[in-house]
Amino acid sequence: MNTHSIDLHELIIDAQNHALTPWQGKHALLLENGLAVIPNIEMADAEIEVQIAVEGPAYPGIVFRQTDHQNFELAYAVPHCSGLWDAIQYDPVFNGSNTWQLYYGDSYQGRADIPIDNWFSFKVTCLDSRAVITVGDQEPLVVEKLAHPSRAGLFGIWTFRPAYFSGLQIRSIEKLYQLAGEPAHAPQGAVDAWNVEGGGLVRCEPNGVLNINRLFLPSIKETHLERSFELSSDCQVNINLGYSDALSLMIDGGLIYEGENTFSGFADRAERGYAELGSELINCNLGAGVHKISADLNVSEGFGWGLVVTVQASELQWLPVK
Repeated sequence: MNTHSIDLHELIIDAQNHALTPWQGKHALLLENGLAVIPNIEMADAEIEVQIAVEGPAYPGIVFRQTDHQNFELAYAVPHCSGLWDAIQYDPVFNGSNTWQLYYGDSYQGRADIPIDNWFSFKVTCLDSRAVITVGDQEPLVVEKLAHPSRAGLFGIWTFRPAYFSGLQIRSIEKLYQLAGEPAHAPQGAVDAWNVEGGGLVRCEPNGVLNINRLFLPSIKETHLERSFELSSDCQVNINLGYSDALSLMIDGGLIYEGENTFSGFADRAERGYAELGSELINCNLGAGVHKISADLNVSEGFGWGLVVTVQASELQWLPVK
């Protein structure tokens, strides 16, 4: 195992503000709203560790396997959510957009006690399609299936809002801890793929969510989705959905749902704006034959946009996406 201790002066920085400064006994990089990557070291499998401190609400963490400035794996701590389900967050970045509203639950988030106004250790170990994310010596978050392909890239640090970083180290690895995470599963009856206008056939993530950020740059704000199914007899169809950020849902061209779901605070889970089931339950009676479910989806914030939809009925068959 080859360990590299990184000189903070050597980092390639792209951030709103940064400064080298002492803080609570350590030589630190104060970084605000951006990232700093280690130059000339590209790896697929590695362990990167850093000491982090914040003085208020912030989202400091680690960039890994960065293939370009717009696409990389990202994991961070959320000190102002210390002890909650999302104190550790896996948040892959696609085409310049964060996507944490699409990657939620035990497969992508973890609990940890994280201090404010004190140093803590943050570490990411990645091998093949898995990653272990650890705060100090607490129970880690194990991500069983990373969203990006397993390929070499750059490593570094990242934050939204100001954070201090010190003692950055990276080392090569050949094996991962014998730990198991919670594999993501699509809910029963979930639409597994959509025909996306301007994107063609797009398959959903392992948790059943369609990640629109995979397709479009942030300049694209709306898209149209379609999928067809066939009923062998007249029956009631039950639809459950979750989405971010604004959705109009149609069956055979008729509007059955319209709404908005965005981040609104930290009071409870519903305020996070996750694209998870439960936003609306819809029951409708449909005749035998082929039917089309379609959606107009819009984005208004940079936390991920997409949807998950389940359609359940007796003798329902999904038709191939054309």
